[in-house]
Amino acid sequence: MKYFAILIFFFLSLSATAQVQSVELVASGLTCSMCSKAIFKSLSQLDFVADVKVDIEKSSYILTFKSPEQVKIEQIREAVYDAGFAIETMQMTANFPKRKAIDEEVVVLSGYQFKWKLSNVKDIAQPQKVTIVNKEILPTAGFYYLKF
Repeated sequence: MKYFAILIFFFLSLSATAQVQSVELVASGLTCSMCSKAIFKSLSQLDFVADVKVDIEKSSYILTFKSPEQVKIEQIREAVYDAGFAIETMQMTANFPKRKAIDEEVVVLSGYQFKWKLSNVKDIAQPQKVTIVNKEILPTAGFYYLKF
């Protein structure tokens, strides 16, 4: 029974650390500060978003999340698109369950399946900032692909 409790604690601690901490996205199609405000308002209304920081010059938005709410990538994407804009790039900072990234290896974070797109094995910092490379931030065959 003692070993069973230790195993449960171990798996719970792994899932607790394998979570997205923040997302930084760059929107495209902005022409003025009102455009930026529309995206800010749309992202701020998401239930799981705690804070949105805006850099108008770079058209970038940094989102942090409420704990323990899970990040919903598709809702972030839809919020930007519903405001009338597209996402040029999306990066996320997360604690990964493993210390090495291997091409095509599956990683589960915040309920999503990710795969690494790499030319060689890379060490993973904790936390690590990575880029989602899927076109229009849509999953391909159920996966979001990541690169450094």
